[in-house]
Amino acid sequence: MNRIENFISNISVGLFLSVFFFIHQTVAAQVIVTPAGNSSINAESSGFYYSLPRNIIKVDFIIEKNKCVKGPYSEYAPKILGIDDVIIKDETKFTLIDVIVSTTIEPDPEATFFVEFDEKASKEEKSLIFNLQEDGIILGANDVDNRGIQKSVSISKTLVNDSEKNVFQYYAESNLYQRVDTIVRKITIDTTTIRRNILQSSWVDRSPEQKARAAADYIQKIRDSRFNLISGYQEVNYGNSILFMDEKLKIMEDEYVDLFVGKEIKTLKEQSVEFLPSKENIGIQLLARFSETGGLSALDSKSEPIQIEISPVGNTTAMKSENKNSGKDKIINNLYYRTPEYVKVKVLYKGSVIAEKKLLISQLGSLSKAPISKTRLMFDANTGMVTTIKRD
Repeated sequence: MNRIENFISNISVGLFLSVFFFIHQTVAAQVIVTPAGNSSINAESSGFYYSLPRNIIKVDFIIEKNKCVKGPYSEYAPKILGIDDVIIKDETKFTLIDVIVSTTIEPDPEATFFVEFDEKASKEEKSLIFNLQEDGIILGANDVDNRGIQKSVSISKTLVNDSEKNVFQYYAESNLYQRVDTIVRKITIDTTTIRRNILQSSWVDRSPEQKARAAADYIQKIRDSRFNLISGYQEVNYGNSILFMDEKLKIMEDEYVDLFVGKEIKTLKEQSVEFLPSKENIGIQLLARFSETGGLSALDSKSEPIQIEISPVGNTTAMKSENKNSGKDKIINNLYYRTPEYVKVKVLYKGSVIAEKKLLISQLGSLSKAPISKTRLMFDANTGMVTTIKRD
């Protein structure tokens, strides 16, 4: 009886160990994740690559371009119109109106991993679903219903500009005028002298001062017409007709006056500069250069520097010390994810802060690993952080 019990007991223990070993092998050898570039990756292995995102700081500069154009009759403005405040030369000035700080994402080549499937795993254990973006950034694992959507932040900017065409609309006037000369001919017959006046007309070029005086005469005619219009002498008001005509005359008057005082054309344009934060370039770094005469220029120019200051808050300091080797080793049945670092970003110009924002920067954070065996994971496509964990 004792021999039979011992035999049954040995069979039970052996069966238990065999079942445990089978389950352990099935679960433990299901998915192997290896950092990209690792020499242990076999080119013939079946699997795929996924990436965690990295954040690029995008700085949008809204710049006003003020183009001052000298009027063709500016030198005659004090003499003919009595105006001294005129534009005396053509010049262009640039002014920083606004600075907008945001982030964009791209796959991080230093956080790209190869996922290899173990062909020895059971059919049930091989039923896995991984959701990726078109650029390879991971969105989810083992999740059928919710496939993860990248959160997008859009900033609406509308720049309204004046046209630079036809700076002086009424400058294209006739350059010729008709001059009539009187020619006196004397005809002497014996002792009689006859004088004959002959009129001879010709077309000659106008001098700049003549053109200026003609433009000044048009200004006076327009002002007289406006006075007659609003006084009721020249027109009867039918609805808003007088307002409409007066507005058109005022626009015409301003165009003629611009021939003397010059014109300012202001336009807005947007220029963007991208900066990739890393552990080596935090602190104050050169972002771009700017001058009032040349606008935004290259880093090697002699314009005034625009700097960017990046100051990590330190919310992942403890994680970094605990996971200092994370992302370098091969892991099984786990996926790498990232906890982003909060940073304070300042844009500096001439010693003053012209923009400031607090951002999440993924590559300055900490890499960790999360299990995928019987676990559903959802990733934030902007940071690589695990946002949802569901244990089956």
